Amino acid sequence: MARREMTVERFQDIKQRIELGESDRQIARSLKVRRMKVAEIRRGEARDPAVPKVGPVWAQQVDWNGVKEDLGYKHPLKFIWEEKAQAFTTYPNFWKVFYKKFPYLKEALSTPRDFNPGERAEVDWAGGKVEWIDHRTGEIHEAVVFLGTLGYSQLIFAWASDSMKSRQFLEAHKRMYEFFCGVPKVTVPDCTKTAVIKCHLYDPDLNPAYSEMGRFYRTGIVPARAFHPKDKALVELAVKLVMRYFRWLYRRHSFTSISEINEALATTAKRINEKKHTRFGISRVERFEKFEKSALRPLPAQPFESFEWKEAVLHPDCMAHVDSNYYSAPHALRGRSLRVKISENLIEIFFNGERVAVHSRNRGHKGKRIIDPNHFPENAKAYYETTPQNLLSQARFLSKELFDLIVYLFNKDTLSHIRIVQGLVRVATKHVNEAKEKGIQNHIPRAIATMRSYNRFRVAYFEDLLKHYRKEILKAENREIVRKPGNPMLRYHQSLLLMMEVKNQGESHGRSPIQEPNAGT
Repeated sequence: MARREMTVERFQDIKQRIELGESDRQIARSLKVRRMKVAEIRRGEARDPAVPKVGPVWAQQVDWNGVKEDLGYKHPLKFIWEEKAQAFTTYPNFWKVFYKKFPYLKEALSTPRDFNPGERAEVDWAGGKVEWIDHRTGEIHEAVVFLGTLGYSQLIFAWASDSMKSRQFLEAHKRMYEFFCGVPKVTVPDCTKTAVIKCHLYDPDLNPAYSEMGRFYRTGIVPARAFHPKDKALVELAVKLVMRYFRWLYRRHSFTSISEINEALATTAKRINEKKHTRFGISRVERFEKFEKSALRPLPAQPFESFEWKEAVLHPDCMAHVDSNYYSAPHALRGRSLRVKISENLIEIFFNGERVAVHSRNRGHKGKRIIDPNHFPENAKAYYETTPQNLLSQARFLSKELFDLIVYLFNKDTLSHIRIVQGLVRVATKHVNEAKEKGIQNHIPRAIATMRSYNRFRVAYFEDLLKHYRKEILKAENREIVRKPGNPMLRYHQSLLLMMEVKNQGESHGRSPIQEPNAGT
């Protein structure tokens, strides 16, 4: 007999027939339902379909809409259970009822992978960024989070930095290996440019700096395939777990520095690592200490120094622009493309795999020239040696203040200020030779004092100051206005002056040259 779904209408029909006195067998045959079901309805044990299902008593005390809302913010369901329902029921009962209410939120199952101790570590950058506020300026910055996890114990490492550049990427690996107290046999990164220059299914081209770091730590670099996140599923899960837990714990906190973010990440990772793993039966830390720590390769005796490679062209003046400064290289390589290795304290310049120059890295004023005189040809060395002395001797005769300024500029950096000093001496010499006014000897010291007060040593600015002071003297000398006689624009015209002269002559003879007419005539 085919079973039919118990609807509200069928349930009411069975109850009506029971009230009419029909037997269970008659009702089952006529309505094609099970006789046991009719008996349950007769005894009052069957549930009425018209009455909605009521879940467990504890489920009525949970704000399920609030749970769904928190889950929409990418917070883990287990963390939500700890806060909202741990006092009422267990986690399995909680998620079973939750997924019955919201079946469309249930995630697909995945098959776990197993690795040998010390065999593998997977690394990746977290997709979301963490904001922090500079309390001095109020400016909002963003930090990126680096995640690493071991394959066997799944121990998690998390660290934040200001960018995803090569130097920060290598520094993150250095900190991760130190956190693990050892190095795995294989490190699996993503196909990011800091790790892989050109992706290939079988033989990808690694970034030279990243490849050198792998050789230093004696770990194999095996990048995951492009668009295949399952190749590094462990770190993908770690990113999801750490970032959800981190944002949940610090959802009402505002960070003020990257170091503060790193402290919060360390606390979050520690809580996850010390929690009992549902599959292992022990925590990640216990599994790491017991089985995997001894299987890792030891760290090198010397700490790794993070660096990056860049391309630079040697200019005609034997200088290469690197990291906002200028570094010299042998003059025979002018116009050639060079490889530059930028480390924490050194700038190393290579050509065809051979190191041709080494300089201490400058971290002070940008635009500085770091020079090795042996890199220049003989005529250039002679020019750089004699020109500063000639300029100092010329400035000594022009002005003591100009001489002191040139000494100050040469002490900072001789070669980078030669052109500026040449311009200052030329402008000062021209001013002294052309200006004939009194007091011009004070113009140069005044101009230099003004430039020092504004810390602005520019040739055009020096020339404008001297012209301005010269105009001040010219205005002071020509302040009296001299009018030429006969000018029609003068206040007193020539005819009026003649009348005044005739009047003065008549007064000297006792009568007025202009008499009033007699009233009687």
